[in-house]
Amino acid sequence: MRKLVFAVVAGLACTVGSVAQAHEIYGGVGTDGIGIGYAYSVTSFANVRAEFDGFSVSHSFTSGDVNYDAKLNLYHGGLFVDLFPAPSIVPFHVTAGVLLGGDNIDADANPMSGTYTINGVTVNANGETIHAKAKFPTARPYVGFGFGHSPQSKGLSAFFDAGVAFGRPHVDYDVPSDIVAAAGQANVNAEEASLQDKVDRLRVYPIVKVGVTYRF
Repeated sequence: MRKLVFAVVAGLACTVGSVAQAHEIYGGVGTDGIGIGYAYSVTSFANVRAEFDGFSVSHSFTSGDVNYDAKLNLYHGGLFVDLFPAPSIVPFHVTAGVLLGGDNIDADANPMSGTYTINGVTVNANGETIHAKAKFPTARPYVGFGFGHSPQSKGLSAFFDAGVAFGRPHVDYDVPSDIVAAAGQANVNAEEASLQDKVDRLRVYPIVKVGVTYRF
């Protein structure tokens, strides 16, 4: 009995010792940008991770009757927990976490021949700019799965992660007062609603990334 207890205690001590050294640094690229991160294995079945990802890209789009020149700005941190059902067999994990940051889409309306057409009503731009900004929630929950980041591995390896972040963007629509007067508040409201409908498609944002890790 004493030998059994001693063996169990020794095994636990070895496990704790190995986990205490299970630090990981990693870098990757995906649909939320280029990122770097740090992971720590709290047990042989679980990691906690912190990372930062970011990128920006310009894109033009049309909403209603208005064309916009927009820029997507994704810069956020992330806190995650990875759970490994069978780490000694396959480095598969399920992940839950949260994205933290001020991700947004910043857009300016592009007047065509010096005019804007707002919900079917054409008005002179008079050199003024209609501005729209869609802001994602500061904190967005994330769920996903992947391979890699295993507490059982050491040295250089690769990882793959796929999941979704949840959070409805909110549109702020800034229209100069003289354009509102010419087009009518109801038409401006309709254009804002069209924009909101468009960005609502991003309330579930897919994130897929690959990268390399080094565990020590």
